[in-house]
Amino acid sequence: MRVEIEGVTVTLGGRDVVRDASLVVEPGEIIGLVGPNGSGKSSLLRTLYRAVRPSAGAVRVGGDDMLTLSTREAARRVAVMLQDPSTEFDLDVYETVLLGRGPHHATFGRDTAEDVAIVEEAMRRTEVDDLADRMVATLSGGQRQRVMLARALAQRSPVLVLDEPSNHLDISHQHDLMSTVRGLGRTVVAALHDLNLAAQYCDRVVVLAAGRVVAHGAPGVVLTPDLVRTTFAIDVQVLGDPPVFAFRPLARAAGTPDRITVPRAESTHP
Repeated sequence: MRVEIEGVTVTLGGRDVVRDASLVVEPGEIIGLVGPNGSGKSSLLRTLYRAVRPSAGAVRVGGDDMLTLSTREAARRVAVMLQDPSTEFDLDVYETVLLGRGPHHATFGRDTAEDVAIVEEAMRRTEVDDLADRMVATLSGGQRQRVMLARALAQRSPVLVLDEPSNHLDISHQHDLMSTVRGLGRTVVAALHDLNLAAQYCDRVVVLAAGRVVAHGAPGVVLTPDLVRTTFAIDVQVLGDPPVFAFRPLARAAGTPDRITVPRAESTHP
């Protein structure tokens, strides 16, 4: 399903955190939103699932303005996996994943055999089926992330929004998750901190800085050393295609150690 973001501005606390952003995501395409902390990635994502109302512009999914749809219809079109899922509700893993079927039921509708099959498949794909009876509040951060992805998959919405999906995950599960997302065939918009994950799994990247889209296109074309240095304030060496990035801090004084560092995939802030 096609996603269109047209001239979107988001104003929070009297400040424009997103400014006149426009983007078209074609059906089945995976788009990665990248940028430094405070660049507006998560705020832009939130307009897609109506957690934030744009102060200007429009967000259309399947040709319809999301703000004109009912809550149920909006959820049928867009599923979301948040970076810090709430664990306040006292549910086990199976019950949590089953919540993803809610938009497909009438009020107080009963779960069907199809619902059960979809939930079990989603749990297998995210490797949480062995945790079915565990309470979500007792899980590690990485396990909760995989449960929240399972719930989003169970929703079976054609558009999937991911806000820092690799948050709390170890390297193996980061790649397992992105590989799973890659194989879904759905339209995906994901906010990512890790440029290497974005380059490997996204069809295009959209670079934001200070709330504005400053570049977009194929990772190997857009994520040049100059752009990374200017946008992220870090030196980088780019290798291969798709690109692989090796980072090191910008030299700030004579004698700065020449050490290669890696991006902090566990960061929890956009």
